[in-house]
Amino acid sequence: MRKAHAVEGPGLRLLALFALLLIPCGAAIRAQEPGGSRLVLGAGFDGVELREMPAPLLAHRNFTRQGYPADKAVEWQVRLRGPEAGDAPLFENVRSADFVVQFPMESAARLHWSKGSHESATDFQPRMDSLIEGKPVELESFGGRSSDGVMPYFNLAAEGGGIIVAVGWTGDWKASFTSLGAGRVRVEAGLKRSRFKLPAGEVVRLPSVLLMTYRGAWLDGQNQFRRLMLRHFTPSGHAPMELMPVAASVHGMIGFNDTTEEKLVALAGDIAALKLPLDTFWLDAGWTEGGFPSSQGNPAADPRRFANGLAPVGGAARNGGMRFLAWFEPERAMRGTWLEREHPAWLLSASGTPPELRYMEKDGFRLVDFGNPEARACALESVSKHIRDAGISVYRQDFNLYPSYFWHTGEAPDAAGLREIRHIGGLYDFFDELRRRHPGLIIDNCASGGRRNDFEMMRRSVVLWRSDSCWDAKSYPRNVQSMTYGLSHWLPLHGLGSVSTSDVALRSGMGACASYAANFRDADAVTALRAHLARYLKVRPLFAADYHPLTEWSDDPKEWLAFQFHDPTTGEGIVQAFHGASPSQASRTLKLRRLAAEKQYTVTDWDKAGEPSSRSGAELANEGIEVRAATENGAFVYQYKLQEAAR
Repeated sequence: MRKAHAVEGPGLRLLALFALLLIPCGAAIRAQEPGGSRLVLGAGFDGVELREMPAPLLAHRNFTRQGYPADKAVEWQVRLRGPEAGDAPLFENVRSADFVVQFPMESAARLHWSKGSHESATDFQPRMDSLIEGKPVELESFGGRSSDGVMPYFNLAAEGGGIIVAVGWTGDWKASFTSLGAGRVRVEAGLKRSRFKLPAGEVVRLPSVLLMTYRGAWLDGQNQFRRLMLRHFTPSGHAPMELMPVAASVHGMIGFNDTTEEKLVALAGDIAALKLPLDTFWLDAGWTEGGFPSSQGNPAADPRRFANGLAPVGGAARNGGMRFLAWFEPERAMRGTWLEREHPAWLLSASGTPPELRYMEKDGFRLVDFGNPEARACALESVSKHIRDAGISVYRQDFNLYPSYFWHTGEAPDAAGLREIRHIGGLYDFFDELRRRHPGLIIDNCASGGRRNDFEMMRRSVVLWRSDSCWDAKSYPRNVQSMTYGLSHWLPLHGLGSVSTSDVALRSGMGACASYAANFRDADAVTALRAHLARYLKVRPLFAADYHPLTEWSDDPKEWLAFQFHDPTTGEGIVQAFHGASPSQASRTLKLRRLAAEKQYTVTDWDKAGEPSSRSGAELANEGIEVRAATENGAFVYQYKLQEAAR
């Protein structure tokens, strides 16, 4: 049995049922019997059908599954209901998914998955396990955040095609994949832990499940899934690139706890005067009373530094032609703050933390219980007032603790998992109500950098900060490069930006979004950033197109790392290649993917002046592009477009 999670630990399972299922009260609901249903792939992996459904599901008949026929995908959700009368049933180890996939031709299956975020240079590393009969591969999240340690997305691939399974749950989950032989694989998924009774009339939601079948190689499935995520699991109301800022961060010049109204208003004016093509003014942590991190639980702006709240800062950003992004952390309260003094009953404490997380107990971290309607309503009113008064366009929600240790503390024997379930349901209600109250609001989901990236969160928010292992102006940023490589297998919308204006740093941080924590009062830095933006903004939409890795993943800067983004509708694309400390003659040939062999392409090397070259698709695919690292720390960019499209 092989297991993996965020750090080093036990495994996880995947849940699934078709549709919005309300399991009625009655006898104790326990783990389903093995193979309770059978999922059969359609001819040529063309869709799925569920056969031999368990009797309780057939009897209930209130399925409301959401299908995406053009994408060969379906999602469903499970709800549990407390009794209307009589004794409450015990819900124990209930899974949202437990089915057997029957692959055609009895193919051997491989499981492709990725590490999640854990503030590590190996965040989002792609992984693959060959399934061996009778030996389950078990995976799980770590600490209560859905993409901490393991991403909740899985590609079960066989010869000719496969099926992608995803868990939509912003808390703790587990999933397992077991080969049963003869082309059959059992898939289980759901909450990591559950043993509870529901009060009369209470209805709670459990993890959602998303399935998508595909034809071809496993990377074909990844690109089909990226398109599915972009079409159906991206917040509505804005075009994709409008969701993703190209931002001026104030924190290249002003520390978190050094921000003031006067400094920020002046900086917004100075940035506007530069007329750089930046669309967002980014204010991160530290503006609340007491500063960061000790002020979490004080919802108001620091009156000494922001006597008028954030309204003047938001006004200055808008006057400069920029949207205003502001940081919040409403789910955490610290010792001695307003929330602890005024509403201690809303706060949960942690216990049983491992040594490396003991600081949460020592430093007085508290989890604001979003399963408590009063606590949630207070947070909603406070945040809404800031958004309204300051004209905030991008609401950035952070979450810097491991909530599972708070949910589990003091649980009753028949209430294991209920705090988590109510908290996550409350979190979804919070986000949905924010969007209802503030049409057009963009929500940035941070969570210590990239630790809540499940598809339920993705349909409500975007990822503007994918890992706290981020910028380092003093070293070659292989971690930044390898994260673009890894996360792009699953999500089309993410990026970083840079704190440096060197070519290596600026190119390494490219993506669908970018935040620049530069010195906007340094003429040389502004000149370098302006030149970069002139090229980057032309290719930025390509980061949401199809993705093709061109080398193996590596976190070693001495190894080449390269990938390609390609838009099949226009014939345009971009190739990035990186090589750190290297001999002066190190080179690599990159063979491009998915080009039309008979067509001619115009290829532009960002490092060479003069006329771009003209090459056929066959040449680029078979002979490739030779990249030569003449110096240490190289970051290479090749832009291409179909010549017919260029005329």
